[in-house]
Amino acid sequence: MFRRLLVVPLLLAAGPLHKQAAPAGLAVEAPIEEIGFEISSWGRPIDSWEVRADGSAHHATMVSQPGAPFGHYRLEHREFTIEPADYARLVALAQNLPQPRPQRNDCKELATDFPYGALELAKGGTSERIAFDLGCQDAPYQAFVGQLRAMDEQVTALARRHPVARFEGVGGD
Repeated sequence: MFRRLLVVPLLLAAGPLHKQAAPAGLAVEAPIEEIGFEISSWGRPIDSWEVRADGSAHHATMVSQPGAPFGHYRLEHREFTIEPADYARLVALAQNLPQPRPQRNDCKELATDFPYGALELAKGGTSERIAFDLGCQDAPYQAFVGQLRAMDEQVTALARRHPVARFEGVGGD
């Protein structure tokens, strides 16, 4: 009898012996494995980052030197690790982006010469590239851009805690 009493808690802790299938007609969405972000102006990078579900991360940001000519700057690259809770917050922000995705072509108020870029979500062996243009001044689009900025600010704050791993010159001869 003593042995049976020990086996029951072990079986209960192990959970069900079979997995329940998703209800018919409901697809199970793959988790986001990687999130990437890039923003550029005039074809030159301003800011970019990638974070992965395993916690590995890379961030590059523009740093202008005082008195440098327009378009001449350096990118500071940082390699670091993020905590699972930080990754989960980024995933939650990505999952709250509007569907269908806002499109630049639908803009009514579009200013030119603003930075532009893309957010990329990798999951289940596929990738979704979500393009954006900061020049779209329509209120719904600006709300979408605000969500992207929140993601960028979160990763940038995490990156700044780590030393620069390397520098890259942009715009020189």
